[in-house]
Amino acid sequence: MEIVTKQMLDEFKHDLIKEITQLNTIHTLPKKLMKNSDLMEYLGCSYSTIENLRNAGKIPYKKVMGTYYYSFEEVSKVFEQGIR
Repeated sequence: MEIVTKQMLDEFKHDLIKEITQLNTIHTLPKKLMKNSDLMEYLGCSYSTIENLRNAGKIPYKKVMGTYYYSFEEVSKVFEQGIR
């Protein structure tokens, strides 16, 4: 039987907080609205692929003052259902 000391608990707490912080920085969720660069990183594709999908009407978007915005949720739904 091992006795747990306050120092041991403090060390465990600090280690746990450190690991949780690292996980949060590694596994951050994408933004709710993405620009072209965000979408390229999320999908792992080029700008021309996004442009082709957008022009074919396969991914939903909004254009505000010349900038394209994509909803993370809407784009995810499209890829879950499969692009047609």
